[in-house]
Amino acid sequence: MCTGISITSKEGNVFFGRTMDLAMGMFGEDPDSAIPTVILTLPKNHLLDSQLSPWQTKYTTMGMGVKDTTILYDGINDQGLSGDTQVLMETTRDSKENIQSRGLIPLLGEEFVTYILSQYASVQEIKANYKKFALVDTPFMMGDVPMQFPLHYTFIDPTGEQIVLEPTDNGAFVLYDGIGVVTNSPEYSYHTTNIRNYISLSNYDPTKQKQINEKYTMQPIEMGTGYGMFGLPGDYTSPSRFVRAFLLSNALDSFEGKDGINQLYSVFRAVIIPRGLEHASATSDMTDYSRYWVGYDLTNQTMYVQTGEGIAFTAKKIDLSLSEINYENVNTTNSVTTVL
Repeated sequence: MCTGISITSKEGNVFFGRTMDLAMGMFGEDPDSAIPTVILTLPKNHLLDSQLSPWQTKYTTMGMGVKDTTILYDGINDQGLSGDTQVLMETTRDSKENIQSRGLIPLLGEEFVTYILSQYASVQEIKANYKKFALVDTPFMMGDVPMQFPLHYTFIDPTGEQIVLEPTDNGAFVLYDGIGVVTNSPEYSYHTTNIRNYISLSNYDPTKQKQINEKYTMQPIEMGTGYGMFGLPGDYTSPSRFVRAFLLSNALDSFEGKDGINQLYSVFRAVIIPRGLEHASATSDMTDYSRYWVGYDLTNQTMYVQTGEGIAFTAKKIDLSLSEINYENVNTTNSVTTVL
């Protein structure tokens, strides 16, 4: 379960963020099962030693990833292009031999965000090149452990143009123009159709009475707020999170770029999943919750991260001076600034 949202300030500054909702540990709270997650920065003009085929980076790229690997869950490059991965159960893959026989280039799904962000500067460039690739059925090896997640991908650049790429054609991609929100299965076309069921919801409260029949007139409830959004789905399924994120992000008041991350976070609070709301069974202690939230300021190429393990935030601006891959830990504490 993950949610991605983008918003734009009145000056045109774009902000993109995502929740990483996962049942597996990410920050060492369970050393036996946690994926070692860090802020990963990959320098430009650097040869990345992929488990499939190495490639040369064109752009410095930074994001949330796996320590001692080239895997990025999400990130941003020095051109302001940002993107992420999210689970899509309808994902397909194909063998390396079949992909090459189709005249396509095989890529590992776990490395796809890293590859795209390190190679392309804009969504338009991705649109011009995405048909060249397909996802291979080879798993990514974490030591002796094979990893392979069913994924789809979203990318957005400083112009606000956004796409969703879904590898549903034997590993090759179907492209959708994004509408500012992405979640998980079903495929993106389902969500953009389902959102039409909520066309009557509004960020304006009803103020006029409604004549029902000769005997009864309905009066709006004047106490309280938000009645224009009455009926907004409140559960944590993918379709409901999509609807909630879409309507809330599009109901924001106009804001300045300096307030963008705060505004982005205010929307994400409605889709951040508390620990314990989802278990595979009554006997399972594993719970799927928001392991972290991250927001990207595409104009200033800065990221802000808060984990599900603590309330502290970690902020980092992309470092163009690096010549080697860099890994930095995220603050997982409950540290606060106290004013007496």
